[in-house]
Amino acid sequence: MKAFISPVSLTLGQDQMPLYELLQQLTGGSIIALNIVGAVILILLSLLVVRLNERYVFIRQRTDLPAFVFALIATGTVSLYGMHPALLASFLLFFAIDCVFAIYHGSRTLAKSFEAGLFIGLATTTYLLSGVYLLWFWIALAFLGYFRPREILAGLMGFILPVFVVLSWYFLNDKLTGLLQTVGSLYSFEFSAEYSMFQKVYWGILAAFVLIASAFMTNVVEEKKISSRKYFMILFVFFLTAIGNYFIFSSAGTELYFLLLIPTTFIISHYFVLSRYSWIKEILFVAFVLASVMIHFLG
Repeated sequence: MKAFISPVSLTLGQDQMPLYELLQQLTGGSIIALNIVGAVILILLSLLVVRLNERYVFIRQRTDLPAFVFALIATGTVSLYGMHPALLASFLLFFAIDCVFAIYHGSRTLAKSFEAGLFIGLATTTYLLSGVYLLWFWIALAFLGYFRPREILAGLMGFILPVFVVLSWYFLNDKLTGLLQTVGSLYSFEFSAEYSMFQKVYWGILAAFVLIASAFMTNVVEEKKISSRKYFMILFVFFLTAIGNYFIFSSAGTELYFLLLIPTTFIISHYFVLSRYSWIKEILFVAFVLASVMIHFLG
């Protein structure tokens, strides 16, 4: 509600990549309108993460828990109450994940590789650092056993297509220099911010749950189908790519939290769904929910 009662721009004073700039133009630059778009994206993503598991069943059980976990995590960073290019990029990268998972089934691998690259390219024209996920796509192909020249090139062509279209449009309208300056400023931007102790504690709690869930996943990996193992490894590399962005690029900041939402949701949901019932698990679940609620009042 804070995003609508006291809306604040999360990109104030910064030029943005073309696709997000187009969204700003379509909403007339209204912060509330942008935040409505952001809220819709979060709702859609919470439903899509459930659909993804229903389609590929890598949690080995049909459950709506990922939607609940996603909702709690998605609103867990107080400084991100609003719309940001990274949120739209996360939405586009979700479809790249869907395409990568579909490749494992072995049908239309070239088409799905192209589509995965296309969504990564669209995400890059929204949020610059999304371009790193092209490397994630190639690593995913290796995990799936499809690290072959044609799939690699198909993904690369898909990635290049939206980038080429954007560059061509800016060139034909004599705005290419401005676009390159925007890319340069976003790349060289020095990110710095201060966070409350409660926010840092919440991130620490979330990190602890990811570690616990990852350890649990490692213990049960032999019980899983080969496809489930591969899917989780792909999600884990997706998670590590966002973390890597933070340490490699000085311009990367809190907005990377949006890119962590999907893999974190599945990693934590997997633990709560499949770990054996015990009082410790119940306490951990209650602690997770309480921490996710209290951060809204203390953060």
